[in-house]
Amino acid sequence: MRRTVQSAYWNDSLNRATRTTGLRAALLASVLLFIPTSMTAALAQDLASNLKIQKPDDNSPMLVEADQMVYDYDNERVSAVGNVQIYYGDYTLQADKVTYDQKSARLIADGSVRITEPSGNVMTANFIDITEDFRSGFVRSLRVQTPEKARFAADKAERRDDDTVVFDKGVYTTCEPCRENPKKSPLWQIKASRIIYNSKDKMVYYKAAKFEFMGVPLLYTPYLAHPDPSRKRSSGFLAPRAGMNSDLGYYVTPRYFWAPSDSYDVTFSPTYYSKQGFLANATWRQHLGIGEYNVRVAGISQQDKEAFSGTSGDKTFRGAVESVGELNLSDKWKFGWDVSLLSDKLFLRDYKLIDDVEDKRSTIYLVGQGERNYFDARANYYNIMTDSLNQSEQAVVHPSIDYNAYAKNPILGGEGRLKVNSTSITRDDETQTTLGGVTRTEGVSGTYNRTSVDASWKRKFVAPGGQVITPFTSLRGDVYWMPSKSGAPAALVDENVALRGMPTVGVDYRLPVLVTAGNTSHIIEPIAQVVVRPNETLIGELPNDDSQSLIFDDTILFDPDKFSGYDRVEGGTRANIGFQYRMQMANGWSANALAGRSFQLAGRNSFATNDLTSTGLDSGLDKKRSDYVARVGLNTTKGIGAIARGRFDSDTAALKYASVSASGSYDRYTGSIGYAFTDKRPSAGITEVRQEITTAASIKFADFWSVGGSSQYDITGRGLVSGALKLKYEDECFAVSLKYSQTRETYSDTTSDKTVMLQFDFKSLADGQISYSDDSD
Repeated sequence: MRRTVQSAYWNDSLNRATRTTGLRAALLASVLLFIPTSMTAALAQDLASNLKIQKPDDNSPMLVEADQMVYDYDNERVSAVGNVQIYYGDYTLQADKVTYDQKSARLIADGSVRITEPSGNVMTANFIDITEDFRSGFVRSLRVQTPEKARFAADKAERRDDDTVVFDKGVYTTCEPCRENPKKSPLWQIKASRIIYNSKDKMVYYKAAKFEFMGVPLLYTPYLAHPDPSRKRSSGFLAPRAGMNSDLGYYVTPRYFWAPSDSYDVTFSPTYYSKQGFLANATWRQHLGIGEYNVRVAGISQQDKEAFSGTSGDKTFRGAVESVGELNLSDKWKFGWDVSLLSDKLFLRDYKLIDDVEDKRSTIYLVGQGERNYFDARANYYNIMTDSLNQSEQAVVHPSIDYNAYAKNPILGGEGRLKVNSTSITRDDETQTTLGGVTRTEGVSGTYNRTSVDASWKRKFVAPGGQVITPFTSLRGDVYWMPSKSGAPAALVDENVALRGMPTVGVDYRLPVLVTAGNTSHIIEPIAQVVVRPNETLIGELPNDDSQSLIFDDTILFDPDKFSGYDRVEGGTRANIGFQYRMQMANGWSANALAGRSFQLAGRNSFATNDLTSTGLDSGLDKKRSDYVARVGLNTTKGIGAIARGRFDSDTAALKYASVSASGSYDRYTGSIGYAFTDKRPSAGITEVRQEITTAASIKFADFWSVGGSSQYDITGRGLVSGALKLKYEDECFAVSLKYSQTRETYSDTTSDKTVMLQFDFKSLADGQISYSDDSD
């Protein structure tokens, strides 16, 4: 006997958007009153089997919503009809009609079926018929979308067990359907007579697969397999690389990724060059639980070594071994390395295994980080990557140790700090450069050791009227041990051991004044700083390796010691004067500015006294009244920002140094521009002004399409240093770009590099590139 029950509760369920959980439970209870107990248990169990790969907690409520319920006791069937929604655990089932057949232990969903899993997978179909144990069943007109935007479709699908689904006449893609015409083929898709998806292995297998791009079949293969987008590591072939290089010939790089374990893998990237032969290249990666490391080995027996005649690459066998790693020894300590062993200076650059750089640092380090202290010890070796420089002139650091610590408790109400640096270096040959008739000794030969200890203290006071007064003091000592000075400049001290000390006392005074006008606030802050200390000793009599860089601008105006490293220390009594301005508007716009100069009040000016490297001369600090320095910056809420800083002659206000940069984005446009200016510096042999401008811009001129470019132009030399132009298309499933770049010779042993590169990416499937490179003059 057929019995139909239509309850007022189900009529109320039409307004499901505003129903509370309690009401859903009441609706469920009203249904259960009419269902035999055995059927109720079976229905709950079956829904658990069909809607969850892993059964939810037994206490999880099952909520059923529908326009009406139909019960057929004779045939042991119950149906939910009209706008059906079933909630069980974290699963949701929606359909026009859902029927449970107890005799056959099958669950049948018909019409606009949609299943949402806890993983985020969404399955849509016209019809689903699944067995009670969920190990078999079939689906008609199936659509599946994963959280990673992978999309499957099939005329018919069959579930064979808990982990395997077979799609007949299936389609796979990551492209979204066309909004205007959903039936239109996606940009790319893989069609196959059968697609097998294994959710446990997260692998997709195809039989009789056909790859289509823009509706055009491009590739057919009887078998294909790839991981689904949620699987990050899987053994298999990667997209190859191919191209042409004027020195190496045509080349092709097949790549294979082998992951025999979750903790380690190997990538094989051999390359065949038509002019030079076979280049072996493999990278091993391993995760150790406390960190990870990798090792890359590359080598080639050159068919035509004469192509590199006159360079360090003129040899039969060339190769390299490189390794990078870092291990977390504890929550505070880590040990790491980045080391290279090279057959010659140019191997990595000639075979495009590294960017065009002057050197490659090999380093081994140990770092410790506490709440109030920091330790860093590292040894460095600089592999020279150009024939224009000598390896014997490069310093070997063995090692350099830094330790910084802040006092746990206040000292006299202020902050105490200890800084220690110990450095040992060896250089086989002296490094000298001569420019404009001026010779600078940038590195002395032999072994030199220095240990510096700097103890400092400062305390901030806020006085009446908002005055900020910060007294500070420090005591620094340096010990040099120079056992090997053969061939060293005569200017160096004769003793093997040299001592240097520098006590410092100073005060920093600031008076920030807040002015509010409407919705805009202004802070005007005069700043004065006085530093008292004795003269620097042994200027030019000690090596200077780490203090050669000195650019006097606003960033170091109020630094008590304006030298960048430890080998030099500023001496004499000096006053630093300036003011700072900050503006903040209600709309989020802000501006800042700073201007000032420095005065040598007493003692010897460290910047006016020459050393082996001419550091300090013509810096703007080498006179009693320094040059003026200034900065102006602007930030907006519209994605536009700019900053300009410069140094101006103390007597004529002529520009001595400038750095200007601006960047912004608006709607479909982004861009940036930079300008650098450096005046003549006769003390270093620089007899001409240097100017350079850099630009970058991109425009999104259509949906998914953009064009961009960048350039670096030497104004003084009237030549393009580098330039690039790029056209790109990118949507949710595919990207392709065409790029042209040109780089002018950077070092005397290299030529201009012109490259055309085509890159493509079928997202979640494969990527690749084809390039042409011309290194000729």
